[in-house]
Amino acid sequence: MTRILIVEDEEKVRRMYNAMLKNEGFVVLEAPDAIQASYILNREPVDIMLLDIKMPQVYGSMFYDMMQRSYKNIKVIVASVYPVDEQKEMIKGAADYYDKSQGLDLLLEKIKKVEHSIKQQKSILVIDDEPRIRMIYRHYLEEHGYRIIEAYDGDAGLDILRKSNEVALVILDLAMPKQSGFEIYEQIKREFPNIKILVASVFNQNDQQFFLPNADDYYDKSEDASGLIKKIEKLIFTDSPA
Repeated sequence: MTRILIVEDEEKVRRMYNAMLKNEGFVVLEAPDAIQASYILNREPVDIMLLDIKMPQVYGSMFYDMMQRSYKNIKVIVASVYPVDEQKEMIKGAADYYDKSQGLDLLLEKIKKVEHSIKQQKSILVIDDEPRIRMIYRHYLEEHGYRIIEAYDGDAGLDILRKSNEVALVILDLAMPKQSGFEIYEQIKREFPNIKILVASVFNQNDQQFFLPNADDYYDKSEDASGLIKKIEKLIFTDSPA
């Protein structure tokens, strides 16, 4: 799930944003100022930040400059009473800008646009020998905004990983020709220890976990596709590096 940090000194505004975002399925964190926001960033993964400008102690513009040194991967949407043109002058390079007089519908639209851009930067590699299964994955995952790369066996999948640094997650079948998914899993973890692996097989999840107890998650192909999406979002967004 996408994790959003609201950095806003007005409690009423934070509550309003919080209710809207939770209703849309986002994980929401709150901070009343830049100092509290720093504490959260040090211990929690964050994908998107809603950042006010005029705040006590440290202005949003100063905090933005500070966080760019350590948290460049977090997308910042500036949300302020200042007009957008003035916001762009005070904070250069943010993902987007929002004038609080513009209404919550526009803010939500901007957040979803930024979320989509994050997903587009996170490719998913599907390693499965069945073309029909790969087509099903592609249909559902592209519908949810992800970029999909396909490999028909382990050798092809490893070749892709060695040539690309954009893969955030591998969906790995177990029963395949040439090399089994078990062998491929071990090779991927040896060469690319930071890449998440979601085992996806006709075996039930208990059996999958028995065979590969250290995989990042497990998916039974007989399950509903919505379950697959939830597992992917949990793996990609919860553990996004700061």
